[in-house]
Amino acid sequence: MEIGQVIRKYRKEKNMTQEEMARCLGVTAPAVNKWESGASAPDIALLAPIARLLGITTDTLLSFREELTEEEIRRLVQEAGERLHRDDYREAFAWVRGVLEEYPNCDSLSWQLALLLDVHRLQRQGKDMPEEQYDAYISSCYARALESREEEIRLHAAAGLYGFYFRKEEYGKAGNTLPTIPARIRSASGDRAISTAGQAASGKP
Repeated sequence: MEIGQVIRKYRKEKNMTQEEMARCLGVTAPAVNKWESGASAPDIALLAPIARLLGITTDTLLSFREELTEEEIRRLVQEAGERLHRDDYREAFAWVRGVLEEYPNCDSLSWQLALLLDVHRLQRQGKDMPEEQYDAYISSCYARALESREEEIRLHAAAGLYGFYFRKEEYGKAGNTLPTIPARIRSASGDRAISTAGQAASGKP
């Protein structure tokens, strides 16, 4: 939710008009209207006073959350895919990086967007795509997800990183990703999942 939407939501819950809010903050009513419409944003010095006035924390005002819902993750991954299909890779990469910086603790989002960046870069090989410009960041996103507390996310991250290194013919590093998966879930089905996802990331049929 954008900051203007948050302000509008909690202002209405307080039964406060834009004029009343403006008077309390020492700004004009049109300024509050612009915040709520998204035409402008409050000055950083006003964030704490706005939060106090609305009876919320600054984290709530800024919609800060460490965790995203599955639906929110799905929408962000979908938008990333659309941008990678539609836009210049550099522009899409910058957008994805911004999303991951906004939600640095969302491991599921990290491995999914890393895989998208990796696969789309592979598809554009030979089109002025300097791999070294993106390698470190993509591999760091996979590595971040490998630290997840959820085994399924670690499995997917290991598979993506395996394919990443396998494609680059760094077979030692590829093999080193496998022990990151707990032995109790490295069953035949788990190994098949690693193989399938690894092939997707490596471009192998």
